[in-house]
Amino acid sequence: MSLTISHYSALEVTRLLRCKGVDISAADAVPLRRPTSWLGKQLSKKAFDASAWKWPKPSAKKHLNILIPGHSGRVRATNIEVHSSFSDLPARSILWLDEHASVVCPELLFLQLAEVLEFPQLVLLGHELCGYFSRCAEDPLKGDVIDHVSPAATVESIGAYLDRFSHRHGVAHAREALQYVSDGALSAPESVLATMYALPASEGGYDMGPVTLNARIGMCASEEERRVAKARYPDLLFSFAKIGLNYDGEGHLDLDGLLQVARTLEHADAKERSEAEAELLNKKREVRNKVLDDNLRNMQLASRGYIVFPITKEDLYGDGSLDAVTRCLLGCAHEVFGVDVTPYEAILDDTAKTRSRNGIVRSLLPNEGPWGASYGKL
Repeated sequence: MSLTISHYSALEVTRLLRCKGVDISAADAVPLRRPTSWLGKQLSKKAFDASAWKWPKPSAKKHLNILIPGHSGRVRATNIEVHSSFSDLPARSILWLDEHASVVCPELLFLQLAEVLEFPQLVLLGHELCGYFSRCAEDPLKGDVIDHVSPAATVESIGAYLDRFSHRHGVAHAREALQYVSDGALSAPESVLATMYALPASEGGYDMGPVTLNARIGMCASEEERRVAKARYPDLLFSFAKIGLNYDGEGHLDLDGLLQVARTLEHADAKERSEAEAELLNKKREVRNKVLDDNLRNMQLASRGYIVFPITKEDLYGDGSLDAVTRCLLGCAHEVFGVDVTPYEAILDDTAKTRSRNGIVRSLLPNEGPWGASYGKL
């Protein structure tokens, strides 16, 4: 048996591989083949035995999506959704997994899901595919987000792929969404911020794009500075002024680690006490140094003319909190840089748009929801 995994199932596979550190863009390409070994047959659970099939298994709760050439004929399979491709696919559309499976490339996946995802979710997916993080394959809503993974695609590679199609269903939607995607998101919260600020107001966003993620800002104005300063990479920069955001998440300062070391010291016996006290001192120094580096970061960026607001999880997850942050940003843009922020403030003052925007922010955040409304089978 050899199947080509597509659509929602391909997203699950892509996440699974990325979370394991696999660079999916380096996978070998294969053609889209007819599944001749099982065409017209009813597949049993035995066909997906774990000894041979290492990918998502079809079930009543979560169907397996596969792609076949358009004229392969009728396929009978329980809990399997069959999608037909009636046009020639561009090179590298199908990537090899093993002798039993292949998967659609991330660029084709983006196009496929453009047919079913709502606009904000599609833009967010673009940030994930073009970023350095991956949501959990099994539970993208509440599972752990894995950082420091290789991008599955780039805005350029997705755009070039879409250019190979003219009238295919979903292409126009995909191209429009891609306008609001940026390369280089390092985390899920960054991708949510980039999505919300880039999206037009008609789609529930702040209409403050385009935005740039993790741009390198050099700190070397003199030889003396060059010896001690390092480049800074603000999470998000706006295009209308030298202003941006740095997201300092819940784990930015290791307060949980500090608390754990303190508890260890509290319960240490006489022999262990000296070592525990040293460990607590080191942990306090580590947390303090992080605070000092954050302050230095903000001063160095300001010395280059950039005002970058640090924001926290509470600023992102609290109902209406991101609107409050945005008003501060706009105040700075107007008072410091002389930007006319009237159009942006009008969006914030629209109560109907505010209700919609707050709901969209919640729907995009990890450990919030409901992703199930858009990612139904995930």
